[in-house]
Amino acid sequence: MTKKVNPKLLKEIKKYGAFDISACFNCGNCSAVCPLSKEELSFPRVMIRHAQIGDKQSILSSLEPWMCYYCGECSSTCPRDASPGEFMMSLRRYLISEYDITGISKIFYRFPYIQNIFVIFIFAIALITFLKFNGDFGSLAAKIELVFPFYITLYIISYLFIMYKKTILDRLKKFVVSLNPSNIKNMIVHGFTQKNFIACSEKDYVRWFSHLLVMSGYILTLIISNLHILEPLKKQYLLFTPLSVLIYYSSLSLIAGGSVMIFRRLFKKGQSSKFSHSTDWLFVIMLFLIGLSLFLTYTSNIVFGADSNLLEIIYKINIAIEISWILIVVPFTKWIHMFFRPFAIYLNGLKKENSQVIVEEI
Repeated sequence: MTKKVNPKLLKEIKKYGAFDISACFNCGNCSAVCPLSKEELSFPRVMIRHAQIGDKQSILSSLEPWMCYYCGECSSTCPRDASPGEFMMSLRRYLISEYDITGISKIFYRFPYIQNIFVIFIFAIALITFLKFNGDFGSLAAKIELVFPFYITLYIISYLFIMYKKTILDRLKKFVVSLNPSNIKNMIVHGFTQKNFIACSEKDYVRWFSHLLVMSGYILTLIISNLHILEPLKKQYLLFTPLSVLIYYSSLSLIAGGSVMIFRRLFKKGQSSKFSHSTDWLFVIMLFLIGLSLFLTYTSNIVFGADSNLLEIIYKINIAIEISWILIVVPFTKWIHMFFRPFAIYLNGLKKENSQVIVEEI
């Protein structure tokens, strides 16, 4: 298989993050200290080398960037301060832009202020429209939230198919799947727990726990909104019910986890928070606002009743935030990591099952 060299590849990837791989002299220390780097998944050194020589094809077909959890150990021990950990993070941003058939992710990552403007604009338009709306807003919100899963699913399927195509299909030239229960189990476990965060030598339990809170809280929030379980303008809820437990956990998890992430990025707590891309900030701030607006919506319903004007305004703010989040943030930037990482676990298992065929194709 002939590989084309892209001499501009490293320059292109540099547009997605803050690193200095030109300082790297391939000592291999980064891969040696990384507890997640294995013989069949050696990173970040191999990925750095691919970028340096312009081997775009190998980068697009690799799963290594998704196996990295940015522990930061490689960067903190790099003798040349090349920031290999940030390089891996930048590589994930770059890959998302390559998986996105619309090209919008590429624009948002390279010019993040454009995404920020769009988020604010969509939120403002939605909120102004809602505040002027005099009809049954509860019914309108139900219709809006029922559209969300179709929109999100469409993007997720397109992304994962492109990822599958570049890592598996382009090599084997045929569709293959793995029905191995172990592969499926690993994908689900890693998807929900992100357990490799605590597989690092320097275990950062705070980071892992905050991610777990955000992950679980947001999944529950998705269920609440996409199924329109919460109808605050239709009836008054009680303080302690099964629904209240669901609402409290999802909203407070986003508030707590989002707050920790914001604090760590603000004060650069840990190597992984040393460099913060604008899209990273937007991601955690939006998650915090979703949790806060959901919590205020539910508590306002309990305190003031379903007919409260204040409740209706807060609920409209909550839906406006959700709209800007779903339309602009979810499909095009960091949120999609929650699907790529576990899917990479599955594809890695699939690669192992077809390793002999892949070697022959290469």
